[in-house]
Amino acid sequence: MRKGRTILFFALAFVSGDFLGGALTLSPAIYLSVAALISVSILYLRDGRCRAAMFLLAAVLLGAAACQIGRMPPLSPESAVRSEAARSRAAFSAYLGTILPEGDELAVARALAIGDKSSLTREIRAAYRDSGAMHLLALSGLHVGIIYGILSLILSPLGGFSHLKRLRAALILCFLWVFALVSGLSPSILRAVMMITVFEISQFISGARSGPSALALSAILSVLINPEAPRELSFQLSYSAVAGIYLIYPRLSLLLSTRSRLLRYAWNTASLAISCQLTCGVLAYLYFGTFPRYFLVTNLLAVPLATLVMYVLSATLLSAVALPAVQTWLAGTLVAALRLLNYILAVIAEL
Repeated sequence: MRKGRTILFFALAFVSGDFLGGALTLSPAIYLSVAALISVSILYLRDGRCRAAMFLLAAVLLGAAACQIGRMPPLSPESAVRSEAARSRAAFSAYLGTILPEGDELAVARALAIGDKSSLTREIRAAYRDSGAMHLLALSGLHVGIIYGILSLILSPLGGFSHLKRLRAALILCFLWVFALVSGLSPSILRAVMMITVFEISQFISGARSGPSALALSAILSVLINPEAPRELSFQLSYSAVAGIYLIYPRLSLLLSTRSRLLRYAWNTASLAISCQLTCGVLAYLYFGTFPRYFLVTNLLAVPLATLVMYVLSATLLSAVALPAVQTWLAGTLVAALRLLNYILAVIAEL
């Protein structure tokens, strides 16, 4: 627990340093030199509080150095990996068009699967925005979490032996990184996949999974990859939402004790929505001055249905080669579920 708190505080200090580096332009060598001196001085300090303060100060300076290094002109305008990711995304989007008929359902399926919102109509965008479900159309940790759940369910028969756990984790992570590539390596997907990667690997290093530690380490990696990330709204919303889930949801979900599975599921879903809104919802209000009034209704109805859509979409894709007749039936089911999802959100948006 103490180690997890240390990583969390280091991440907070590192991200804060990134903001410092953005505001105070100094040579990265200066930041790194001072951080090195502070790190050496820690070895000679005996007071625990002074050591902790100097440790956090060093983390701040390292974050500032990372920001300045990241602002140096890149050697190439676009990497080969991102070019391949863009091609993969376009190919997958075209493939979805061969499975589903043209229309709003296909447009939403593309947005849910790979974040391609190019074919969404103005009416659909407005319905999702006004109902508080716009996060469903923007690839985020929610989508990665759903796919992670699907993969965990599919690979659960592998068993609980240590070597099989490693195999299962390797297969899950390989698929998630392929999904990140196909989805165009969007920042939100990269953050979520990195977090799950740290989450899965931690069980083999420390013997247990640690959500807060995975959150902290993924934040550090995100800043190292893109030092401008902390100034982006998507970064702030993503990490504030996950922080709300880890810090608020466990306590909120325990407020209701019931034997009813349906009531327990409804309360857990509502607790999850409230936890997210208490963090990222407040942040969104500060930026845009709006707050989704019916977010509870939206999350109780739309999120489970969107999860079902992702499950059916996955089954539809998996049945493409071996079971073409089943794929046709699944595609029809998928269209019906998407149509229902769009209708529910349109009704909520008009309330």
